[in-house]
Amino acid sequence: MSKNSLSRNTDFVVGEDKILNYILAFLFFAIFMYGVIDAAKRHFINIDYQSYFLTLALLPAYFFLKKGSSRKVHIRVNKTGLFHNEQLITNWPNLIKAYITQKEKKGFFDLQDHFLLVVEYKKEDINKGFRRNIPLTNTQNKSEEQVLEAVLFFWKEYRNNA
Repeated sequence: MSKNSLSRNTDFVVGEDKILNYILAFLFFAIFMYGVIDAAKRHFINIDYQSYFLTLALLPAYFFLKKGSSRKVHIRVNKTGLFHNEQLITNWPNLIKAYITQKEKKGFFDLQDHFLLVVEYKKEDINKGFRRNIPLTNTQNKSEEQVLEAVLFFWKEYRNNA
């Protein structure tokens, strides 16, 4: 992401990547249809267990279609502060540190990345620091690097103008 795309008065918004979710919904729906067509070719008699199994692909197809049509904002970064699910996590004067990390994988077959945006901040009336781990999904429309870059950009803007 170029520095020109961010300015002090813009909002950096992270939501779902609609195209990716719609592609995944289409692929799972195609798998579902393959199972239905296979069962129809057998006239719904002596159906293989594969046809039953393939029809279960309708569930993830619905899940990805719903995610793709969602307008939910996961992360919003602007001149006010850092928001997660439209709730203010911290404003810029109280931010201590922000960085990206990854949770350990839980097993050999865990193929998913588990990136987290870690935000360390303090409250106005308390001297003690807090840490919030914000999960970054695999289907979001911005990369982990872009999210961190936006947080650091707005934090730097605050410090330069304070």
